[in-house]
Amino acid sequence: MKTVAPAGEDKMFEKIRNALQKGLTTTGNVPMSPEAKQLAAAALLVEAAGRDRDFTDGEREAIKRAITEHFTLNADEAADLLKVAEERAKVGMGEYIFTKAVQEGFNQEERGQVVEMLWEVALSDGTLHRMETVMIETLAKEVGLSASESASAKERAAARLGH
Repeated sequence: MKTVAPAGEDKMFEKIRNALQKGLTTTGNVPMSPEAKQLAAAALLVEAAGRDRDFTDGEREAIKRAITEHFTLNADEAADLLKVAEERAKVGMGEYIFTKAVQEGFNQEERGQVVEMLWEVALSDGTLHRMETVMIETLAKEVGLSASESASAKERAAARLGH
């Protein structure tokens, strides 16, 4: 059954919805769609930002900036992606689902980029909460990054933020 997007939704939101309908992961040699990759990464960024139970406007802006730059999105596309990611983050087992999607659908370089974005968002509010650190370090390990690769990603993120 095809979902019809309400009037006013742009094409990016429709692409994201279609990616969700098809599922985040693929089987065989079919690569994960770009929209599904974007959603998986954005949803994990939202999870990390809310880990300290204080999802600030600064963290929300850091997520928008990270996904805009990393995925070369315009402001409306980034806002739509963030909106869907925030909704998906409310789903039970969301962190597990999106971690598995990154593990199975992203190559090693892309996994490193996701972890770097996670560190950037966690560091963006000036306070790195212990729960954010544990979540990111655990996720990095689960997607196949070493502790040193995660630490390097954290250093790059801190440098980009001027920390």
